Amino acid sequence: MEDISIIAADLPWEQVTDHPHKMSRKVLRTGPDGGPRVALIRLEAGFDMDAHSHAHAENHYVLEGMYEPQGREPPAGSYRYVPRHSQHGPFRSPSGAVLLVVWED
Repeated sequence: MEDISIIAADLPWEQVTDHPHKMSRKVLRTGPDGGPRVALIRLEAGFDMDAHSHAHAENHYVLEGMYEPQGREPPAGSYRYVPRHSQHGPFRSPSGAVLLVVWED
């Protein structure tokens, strides 16, 4: 694995076009399949997503704002681990949030 050093503030937010919800991201590292492995995810005010699952485990760290996974309201500074193939959500963010998300095999 190569050493990576990025100033996230220098990256533009890009709309997540393959997702129907109000979300943008800054990809910090990609995986061998070209998909994101580490990203900052910005949930716009009014974000609303149904429950779903993924082939990869997810790590969520709330940097700012508030998001509501499954009716809970973890504040900024909270961490959440979601095992792969685990049903998670629904997710809501009435006022918006920024999360650091790390996907793992």
